[in-house]
Amino acid sequence: MDNENNESEIFRSSSSNDDEPTLDLDLNALQQLASSRLNRHCVHTRRLTKGLYNEIYLLQFEAGPDCIARLSCDLNHPAAKFASEVATMKYIAQNTSIKVPEVYDWDGTVHNPIKIPYILMERLPGQHLYRVWDKLTVEKKKCVLSQIVDTLLLKRSDVFTWTL
Repeated sequence: MDNENNESEIFRSSSSNDDEPTLDLDLNALQQLASSRLNRHCVHTRRLTKGLYNEIYLLQFEAGPDCIARLSCDLNHPAAKFASEVATMKYIAQNTSIKVPEVYDWDGTVHNPIKIPYILMERLPGQHLYRVWDKLTVEKKKCVLSQIVDTLLLKRSDVFTWTL
């Protein structure tokens, strides 16, 4: 199974009912926003999934790698929560060996061109851990668990700082 079909299956299994209303989103505005913020032309947008809290879109560009847009379904989503999520991703990327998506741009308010809180981030290849766990060797499982423990201990330490 290729990565795109695998990705669709992963997201389909974790998404909510397709009968639920979607965000009032102007896809052209999303493409223009991504083109402007990433300084390259966005040519295609496709929703990968929707859940209770977010809709996830794949953005494809004429040149350069794809991008993921995570849009909040809660338009009253506190900007501080978005800031915390972005800071956590950046902190983990800078202080651990765990690969997390690079955040290209974000706005936790509705005061932006798409009028929806969003995060534009790097698209990372891979699979959900729960899908591959049973196939991992004991050594690989130990490595994964070690990374998780290190991250949890780092979050509990006094050196955890929130900088954007």
